[in-house]
Amino acid sequence: MKGLTMNFKILIITLLLPFSVLAKDELKIFTYGSFNSDWGPGPNIEKEFESSCNCDLIWNTADSSGALLSRVKLTNNKEGYDILLGLDDSLVDEAKKNNLFIKHSVQTDGLDIGWKDEYFTPFDYGYFSFIYDSDKLNQPPISFKELAERDEISIIIMDPRYSTPGLGLAKWINQIYKDEASNFWSEIQDQIVITSKSWSDGYGLFLEGESDLVLSYTTSPAYHSLVEGSTQYKSLKFKEGHASQIEVMGILNNASNLDLARSFLEFSLTNGFQQHIPQGNWMYPVLNLKESQKEFYDAAPLPVSLDQVFPSSEEKDSWIASWEKSIIE
Repeated sequence: MKGLTMNFKILIITLLLPFSVLAKDELKIFTYGSFNSDWGPGPNIEKEFESSCNCDLIWNTADSSGALLSRVKLTNNKEGYDILLGLDDSLVDEAKKNNLFIKHSVQTDGLDIGWKDEYFTPFDYGYFSFIYDSDKLNQPPISFKELAERDEISIIIMDPRYSTPGLGLAKWINQIYKDEASNFWSEIQDQIVITSKSWSDGYGLFLEGESDLVLSYTTSPAYHSLVEGSTQYKSLKFKEGHASQIEVMGILNNASNLDLARSFLEFSLTNGFQQHIPQGNWMYPVLNLKESQKEFYDAAPLPVSLDQVFPSSEEKDSWIASWEKSIIE
């Protein structure tokens, strides 16, 4: 009887052993939907990381960067996500105040942008701009001042209360005009023919011919050129400079796999991750890849940059208030 019991135990151990040997650690990343879409950088980044980590990278998604932060604030990350990937610089201050993230130890010197932050590491960046069809607009404005003087030019923007580019424009105007921001909004109010709730809605209407300009990013022409083979879409180059957007990631303070999370943050600042950003997320990588990604930079040259801004909730509210005041007036 003892021999039978021993054989049974050996059988159970033998059956269970392959599962324990094959079991992999999981890294759970919470990001916005387009990042892990079939056309986004997520699938290729997943393959690159899994080839060296012997782990399973599991994506979870929300509609937008704002929705990412709202979710983890609401639930205190009860889902057990390890990393939140996709906040932008307008949400960094709010994220820190809610004590949702732990400090990292990743070296961020030598990046293509200046960056010093204890909680977040950058993975891409871009610049807000207006896109135009060069077949229709032969003499594009070269400054905000000229834009306001050209009453014949129609514009589509996004609502700064709901849209990242919309808030980006509010930041941009505030950086240049400061206390006179409301006055400038009033000057261009009659030229704004549509204020869409989302970037995709607004950009789609522009492509249908509903305006001369649409708020977007300096990298938008690269997509048209490299994917569609169309070179007529251009980015305005304003001599005042362009406001930036930096996208970041951070480790959540109740992450279930800290070692893997730290490894992924390190990996995100290597070529294995960064090479998939230009023609995957259509933003600039934070590593200098101007040689290997020459066609991208040729199609989306870097503009004159304004200083980085990491606004508080109060500052964002003031930007939006300047825009709202121009509508009421």
